[in-house]
Amino acid sequence: MNTHTRKLIKLNAREGLGVSIILVILFVFLSVSSEYFLTVENITNLLMHSVFVMLVAFGVMFVLSTGGIDLSVGSVLGLCGGVTGWLMMNGTNMWLAILAGLLLGTLIGAFNGMIITRLRISPFLATFAMLYIARGLLLLFTINEPIRNFATPEFAFLAQGYWLGIPMPVWIALAVFLICYFLFNSTSFGRFVVAVGSNQEAAHLSGISTNSIKIRVYALSGLLAASAGILLSSRLTAVQPLMGTSYELDAIAAAVIGGTSMFGGKGSVTGVAIGAIILALISNGLDLLAVNQFYRLIITGLIIIIAVGVERYTSTRAKTA
Repeated sequence: MNTHTRKLIKLNAREGLGVSIILVILFVFLSVSSEYFLTVENITNLLMHSVFVMLVAFGVMFVLSTGGIDLSVGSVLGLCGGVTGWLMMNGTNMWLAILAGLLLGTLIGAFNGMIITRLRISPFLATFAMLYIARGLLLLFTINEPIRNFATPEFAFLAQGYWLGIPMPVWIALAVFLICYFLFNSTSFGRFVVAVGSNQEAAHLSGISTNSIKIRVYALSGLLAASAGILLSSRLTAVQPLMGTSYELDAIAAAVIGGTSMFGGKGSVTGVAIGAIILALISNGLDLLAVNQFYRLIITGLIIIIAVGVERYTSTRAKTA
């Protein structure tokens, strides 16, 4: 085994170490600080709270790894969940309605990618505009009649049911995690995503269709945002005009906390999952400790900065070791 191989193995072994340390510290602190933290009910609620952000963040991680950004995912989440509920409310078969919601999210994502690659509009502006478009469409769907009373027992089971004592959304998030992990770490698609984010020009010269990769990652981001929206509508059994608001910020935060670079070329599916759980831990812990609302935002921001800083520090040490 040569030196380069040993260094690569060591680097991979230490990937995500920093964010894992933060997760353990928060877990231990809350376990000691609140007698209600380590209850089955609270841990279940904690995992449930993290699932929706986690699903969106997986897609955002792919986009960020190419050097792009997707600010539309929160609105896409709301719109696709709303369309699925609206179709079911008007008598559409549950599976057809779910398929329509997933397809809509995928098409919106692909459209974002095409605007960015074909019209040369910056990812920030393109997806920022789509944030407003998707939110406006959801408002049109709900302006005359709220989207409610559509959840059949089968549909509600997707987000409210249990299998083997574990909530269904957790199983769904685990399945998506495994698929995304395989795509990012074991396929040419994942390698191309990192190559495009690391050096787009070099990737293009090596024969990679950079535009195609970008369109596909935005389509994947839209698909995963749609899946989170459908699952959230199943959980709430209703769709409000503001459903999904700020999810884009939470998803980006989860990805960055987990070690994904905002400049492209680096991502971690495992890190994203841990990042989403950390965000849920912070929110859950502040609730249990009854922290004043005025301090919650400050504390959350500080913990995010510390988590990102520790992750960057351990990653740098791993590279130079």
